[in-house]
Amino acid sequence: MVIFQFLFTATATAALFIFTSQLIPNKLGVWKIIVLSSIFALFSVVKTYFDVGTFPFMLIGVLAAIYILCLPIFIFKGKMWRKYAIYLFFFVLMVLSDSMGSTLITVIYGNFDIVISETTPMLLYNGFALTIYVLFGSISVLAWKMIAARKFQPFFLLFFILPISQFITVYSFVFSTWSIFWLLGVLISIIASLVLLVYTISQEKKTALEEELRETRHAMELENFHYLEVEKRREELAKIRHDFNNQLASIGQLIKSGNEESAQNMIYTLSEKIAETRDNPYCEIPVINAILTEKAQECAAAGIGFVVELILPDTLTVENLHLGSIFGNLLDNAINACKLIDQTDTPTIKLTSMIDGDYLFIKVVNPSSEPSKKAQPGRGYGSRILSDLAARYGGDYRTEYRDGEFTAVMSLLAVGGANV
Repeated sequence: MVIFQFLFTATATAALFIFTSQLIPNKLGVWKIIVLSSIFALFSVVKTYFDVGTFPFMLIGVLAAIYILCLPIFIFKGKMWRKYAIYLFFFVLMVLSDSMGSTLITVIYGNFDIVISETTPMLLYNGFALTIYVLFGSISVLAWKMIAARKFQPFFLLFFILPISQFITVYSFVFSTWSIFWLLGVLISIIASLVLLVYTISQEKKTALEEELRETRHAMELENFHYLEVEKRREELAKIRHDFNNQLASIGQLIKSGNEESAQNMIYTLSEKIAETRDNPYCEIPVINAILTEKAQECAAAGIGFVVELILPDTLTVENLHLGSIFGNLLDNAINACKLIDQTDTPTIKLTSMIDGDYLFIKVVNPSSEPSKKAQPGRGYGSRILSDLAARYGGDYRTEYRDGEFTAVMSLLAVGGANV
């Protein structure tokens, strides 16, 4: 019985914190709610070992009241009057729900003290009080949010279904109306489960669409970058073409005058300028070319060497959107690792690719400090994307750290046919 009392009290207190936190900025997390609720539940459990009216009983009650009433100062933010008004509203609602539970027990058994000695009345009392509190607490939170947003959200009604079905089930148990209300409660619970299942599936689809939208935006940014680079090269080529005849005339005069070395230098310089205007300096796939051009500039700005050796046919079955995501995330991970290390020599990123059978293999090697085994907040998102894309195309994504060097290898079924 003590365990049940502890669990019910802790759950009700946790509901108090959760309801309040939905309306007030706070410093609460899951573990904080569990710890704070458990502490208050301990006060309730300890009180049961002392007789009502004795000094220890009253002392523990006072300490519990001070504890629960002082918490808003530390765990909620904002104006004092506002957070206490909302907090006390839900606290009073919890007390009223408890009072309704005790009234029910008194009506059924004629004496509330029976909850101390018998398990069934105690479970009935706590279950009814908690159900009423969750139901009306949820209604209060959602009503507040709808008033603040000035918009009715039909989906909010789903959160009333389960508490209502629980209330009906408890009522049917107490008053033995099994034929009608009990079946109604069970039916509502089933409907709620089905609706929540549909909502969960729709949320997964929404997440997938959001990810696809993010990748599309990234691809659009890459295409725009590629367009700007092409325009930049076109302008440079126009300048070279405008001055090309003058350059050739100067080279011819140098050759006639016997100054072949200067002529050779001018030819070499002119060749370099023309080479810089190539649209595809890395490969023939525009999206990959745009990404590598962008990452090469980022490496140059950060003092990182960048070596590229690609074998990439333009007949790959991988979508350009996914190719951009793969190369972008691989190089982002490598660049970030190089920026974090402290070494005298220039760090160098080596990017290679090859075709073996129907599979495309992409390999990135870069110097790195030893990766932390503990997950870091906000990190690892790129690696999850790479793993998902590898699985999508029947391949694999593996990493290895050895002797200060980090290696990432991506394999994709990209030539014969992809499992998309």
